[in-house]
Amino acid sequence: MKISDIANILNAEFNGVDREIYGFSVDSRTIKENELFIALKGKNFNGEDFVLDALNRGAVGAIVSKSFNKDTKQIIIVEEPLNALIQISKFYRENSLKNTKIVAVGGASGKTTTKEMLYTIFSKLYKTYKSPKSFNNNIGLPLTILNTKEDAEFLIIEIGTNHKGEVESLVDIAKPQYAIITNIGPEHLEFFENIDDVAEEEISIFKYSKVGFMRKEDYENYKKHLKDKTIITFDLNDYKYEFLEVGVRLYFDSYSVDFLNYGWLENAIGVFKVANFFNIEEPYKLLENFKSEAMRMEIINLDKFQIINDAYNANPLSVKALFYSIKPSKKNVFILGDMLELGKFSEFYHREIAKYILNLGHSRVILLGELVRYTYEELKGKIECYYFREKEKLFNFLRYYITGNERVILKASRGMKFEEILDFIKGLIENT
Repeated sequence: MKISDIANILNAEFNGVDREIYGFSVDSRTIKENELFIALKGKNFNGEDFVLDALNRGAVGAIVSKSFNKDTKQIIIVEEPLNALIQISKFYRENSLKNTKIVAVGGASGKTTTKEMLYTIFSKLYKTYKSPKSFNNNIGLPLTILNTKEDAEFLIIEIGTNHKGEVESLVDIAKPQYAIITNIGPEHLEFFENIDDVAEEEISIFKYSKVGFMRKEDYENYKKHLKDKTIITFDLNDYKYEFLEVGVRLYFDSYSVDFLNYGWLENAIGVFKVANFFNIEEPYKLLENFKSEAMRMEIINLDKFQIINDAYNANPLSVKALFYSIKPSKKNVFILGDMLELGKFSEFYHREIAKYILNLGHSRVILLGELVRYTYEELKGKIECYYFREKEKLFNFLRYYITGNERVILKASRGMKFEEILDFIKGLIENT
């Protein structure tokens, strides 16, 4: 695809020398040679300030808005660069990826892990592409599509949402013929009235699907929204598994596969259903030693000390899964932060997670944030439990609390920036 092709798709003005495009980027810091730079604007940034940087790094050109005021060649001028990105990706999907099987992954939790599992299996058998990291919004999804080669047999994409209508707007771009919902549960309730609204939002991922996949329990609860859809269900109760010190072991006759997280177990069962649909036999053998993206059950060993970093994000389902994933032990120390975007349900769910801690027998918990004070109120006096509002006070506490023989488990919503706690603890252990 050439720059002139893009200009024609957008019915836009192009100023410069026509050149072949070998990729698309919105980040001037990581742009590669011969990629097209899309100068997006946000609340705290303006991509048009970095057009010259992108061109100097080898970009073939840039898409900018009509307000761009630098005398520069190699630019396509449009009303709104983000809309242009979406328009180009729709054109590319419909014309260049029309023979590609696109599998979309949605759900309250486990989307990225499920996407990585599907990619791990399918990439060993087919020419397969995937969404990088958590590229699951109206910027990441179009970029994923545009950076997929025309000869792709499969494309595994992730679909996220935190507002009503977002899932449908994304599947309108990708038009996935297949989709899997990992689970339906409390997520982003700050922006939805209730879980039924969340379910309706998630189920819209099936808009273009020939076949969909979802948990049997979720299907039974929300099948009123699925009358004209072909759905294959999966159920954890159909499988034999046991809990390990960390993680779960899933059995298949004489074969077994270990997963670090109880939630991953259910993700895997859904993935196996998708693989079986495409006639892939014994897909579980392709998931041995599976690891997800960073900050998802990421294990860091420092001599006798262990950190389990599961703090990429948190909602009630993923927090519950974490508690099941770690066998109770006095050496375990959970450091938990707020689960954000639960709106009017925040107090209820932060109190609810205390019940799982107590019922499963976990005995050492440190809480950081505003909302986890509700969890602390439920735990106080029942187990060893500490509560802090500020990170600096937590750090001062950890300086004398950590002995170097613990297993520390980190879990919180992304906005809590628990990587700062991870870095502090690593520094503490390495300097002792």
